[in-house]
Amino acid sequence: MSNPTPAPLPVLLSASVPDEVIGTPEAQRLYDYVAAIVAALFDAGLSLVFGGHPTITPLVHQAVRARGEPRPSIDLFQLERFRGEAPPEALDGTVFERLHWVGDPALPIAADLANLREPMVALARAAIFIGGKTTGFQGGKPGIRDEFERFRTHHPTGPVYLVGGAGGETARIVTDANGQDWECNGLQGEARAVLHDSHAEHIVAAVIARDLERYRRQP
Repeated sequence: MSNPTPAPLPVLLSASVPDEVIGTPEAQRLYDYVAAIVAALFDAGLSLVFGGHPTITPLVHQAVRARGEPRPSIDLFQLERFRGEAPPEALDGTVFERLHWVGDPALPIAADLANLREPMVALARAAIFIGGKTTGFQGGKPGIRDEFERFRTHHPTGPVYLVGGAGGETARIVTDANGQDWECNGLQGEARAVLHDSHAEHIVAAVIARDLERYRRQP
């Protein structure tokens, strides 16, 4: 009897545009990173887990529609309190078959965000962080940092990829690591430097997808 095909490795994508670069060419660079990385994950047969940030959901939607069939495996999490503000793409069931409305609008925003982030990071087995607000964020700390810390709590040795070239809170986490290995991925030397410093989004995406190959069949 042949072994069953393993389920796609679920990868958390945590990304948002820092306020300081909105409306600048730097914002477009971040969008290019996200588009390239999402496409590379889908090409590698990996699944995606992410929260429905209004600037990121349309990019993922576009990447899926461009692929045709079969659709990639995606879990999209949305806060119930923002149901009326969700981008229309989030409601496209042909793309986002697993749309999770979570949270309680009666809770303070920090507690409600925990209701969103906890199931996301628990479901994922690897995580990619891009950009992230350093000011103007909701909750007690920047969302990227909160999701990074939560992922590390759930998966102390799970692979993390900090895309430093897009700036934002992710770049600050790279700096704060100060040479310590907070990522636990298989990248070393030049490949790690590409992840942290390169502005060539397709090269960064290829480096991440190639490294994730080593984890995709692990339980």
